[in-house]
Amino acid sequence: MTTKTTSDIDRLLARRAGALGPAYHLFYDRPVHLVRGQGIWLYDDEGRAFLDVYNNVPHVGHCHRHVVEALSRQAATLNTHTRYLHRTVLDYAERLTAAFDDPLSVCMFCCTGSEANELALRIAQAASGGRGIIVSEHCYHGNTSAIAQLAAKAPRRCDHVQTVPAPDTYRGPHRTDEAE
Repeated sequence: MTTKTTSDIDRLLARRAGALGPAYHLFYDRPVHLVRGQGIWLYDDEGRAFLDVYNNVPHVGHCHRHVVEALSRQAATLNTHTRYLHRTVLDYAERLTAAFDDPLSVCMFCCTGSEANELALRIAQAASGGRGIIVSEHCYHGNTSAIAQLAAKAPRRCDHVQTVPAPDTYRGPHRTDEAE
């Protein structure tokens, strides 16, 4: 196993800053340089495995064979959005909604977590008529204009957003059974 030098990390950080700009933030004081994922694991450039309970795919795992095959089939057939008529998206929506009770009877597909969170915010505000939002400390929900304002460290935080401590029965202020 090789050890990265500080200059290797510095070069990657400089490239990142130049190519992506300052809007993208890294996790951790010592950045993790991930190179692949498999199942529930992420692997860094030195081969160390990290259990992934956070990232965007913990539901089925990284590189799940069925997901990769389905993505490959669809990308080889058609890669477009829902503003064109296409049978596959309808088949999928009907199969998905059949698994739920009423009134969950329609699908609204999103491409990103940011888009999904913005849609959820719009639906909640339309359904409730309210504007108040509660978020946990250290939260990140995405980078659209409306959603970025919810982040705990947002430069222009909305007045209607309140922050609560993140649930933490190990280190947090509430460590009894009632905290769960």
